[in-house]
Amino acid sequence: MVYRSSAEKAEDNHSSGIMLITIGALGIIGDIIFYIYNPLDMPVFNKYLSCGVMGALFVLFFVMGIFSVKTYKIFSEKAKEENTMLDQVKSWCTENLTKEAIEEGVKFSEDYEFEVDSEDDPYFARCEYIKDRIQSQFMNVDEDLLDAFIDEYYTGLYGDEN
Repeated sequence: MVYRSSAEKAEDNHSSGIMLITIGALGIIGDIIFYIYNPLDMPVFNKYLSCGVMGALFVLFFVMGIFSVKTYKIFSEKAKEENTMLDQVKSWCTENLTKEAIEEGVKFSEDYEFEVDSEDDPYFARCEYIKDRIQSQFMNVDEDLLDAFIDEYYTGLYGDEN
């Protein structure tokens, strides 16, 4: 599963909430108009049943839209916290985890199962080293967020090379 940041979740909830509120409000208005004017000349029972079911559906859309907008606010606050944490981690990594520091740390450490000099891809050893260093410096970083950050940081440092 691909990591989705809180900012992406907030944006999804915001757009879904606006759409659900809009559809719910328009549906309720349309349902009221249909109930009052009965343009299809439906029998009374069918009119009540149709308007009741559709009205309940549109009210449900409207309420779910409100909940989605509230969830948007929660995720946007969480996104601000994530961005602050990522800025701190990024500045620390820029100062302490250069290419040379990573290569030296992986080369002289016996804790990692991947050898840089072997035929294995050094990507795993480097990423494991970066992750351990970040986790020792920042204790409360979410694991999925950290993995996504490490992939981005590694690509920035090494690009397409091994």
